[in-house]
Amino acid sequence: MSTNPADEVAARKRREREKNPIHIDQLDANIVAALPKDMDILLIKQSGESAWCESFRIDTKLRDGSEGQYFTKIGELGKRMMKGTYESERLYHSYCPEHVPTPITWGAYKDNPDTWFYICDFHDMVMEKLDPRAFVGIIAEVHKASMEKSPLGKYGFHVPTHLAHVPNNNTWEDSWEIWYTKAMQTMYDLEKSKYGVDEELEVIFEAFRSKVIPRLLRPLETGGRSIEPCLLHSDLWPGNCMLEKDTGKIIIFDSCAFWGHNECDLGSWRAPRYNMGEEFFTCYKDIVEPSQPKEDWDDRNRLYAIAKDEMRILVKKFPGGFEDWQARQASA
Repeated sequence: MSTNPADEVAARKRREREKNPIHIDQLDANIVAALPKDMDILLIKQSGESAWCESFRIDTKLRDGSEGQYFTKIGELGKRMMKGTYESERLYHSYCPEHVPTPITWGAYKDNPDTWFYICDFHDMVMEKLDPRAFVGIIAEVHKASMEKSPLGKYGFHVPTHLAHVPNNNTWEDSWEIWYTKAMQTMYDLEKSKYGVDEELEVIFEAFRSKVIPRLLRPLETGGRSIEPCLLHSDLWPGNCMLEKDTGKIIIFDSCAFWGHNECDLGSWRAPRYNMGEEFFTCYKDIVEPSQPKEDWDDRNRLYAIAKDEMRILVKKFPGGFEDWQARQASA
């Protein structure tokens, strides 16, 4: 809802690192214990541009002469963030093993228990324009393969996760509308606690919560219509979807997974700054039919974009909420 604070923080940290790069001479014992035995560490080098953690590439060489590279991110935001990262990536990797770095473990430093880490395979990547059909095909396949496999058929996730630094409310719910409303309320409450009350946004969000969300999500699960939860990545922007440098293979990482409505995964594609949009939407709809009511597809995508300007448009368009829509359906 704010102006992309993760990008702003990452840019600031990048400038700081250029002036004062971080050097690590040795790894904590618990990180070493998670890596293969009989291994020499050749290099520990800063890698990536995480806004909320420090991240490093670890180059190693085994006694048999083979080499390996690993990626670790380290931070003091706590156990919840690193455990959520591991569980999210582990599950997403199980549906997409060719395109997701293999998660290895997570844990706390032995020498400093307040510092936590996550480790996975390292991939050398570049940010370039993705081929829409190839990329969308991967995402759609995860959605289709995981459909109807949510635990107990519910929406949510089995552990708390973070979207960047934002903690998600992943409590299991039977209704997608209820789950999404709670998730948006949690996000908005954190927004207010960090940045203060924006009087205009306060008015917009109340109408968004009480009118727009019911209007666009309740029809998915009423009137004989239904949807099934599938596994979502939930942060599919170009910074988390890159090309492997040597092979050109699409690599997808930094998921904040949960079980939800498949169309929710497409919300970030709407942002003009990401240069995705209509071409990606068309490819997706060629593979996965829009949910009923189909005529609401574009407005649902606006809702899932979670942007102030899009919220303002929807609030203006649907002042009567679900009740007005229901009355119109009855009189049609």
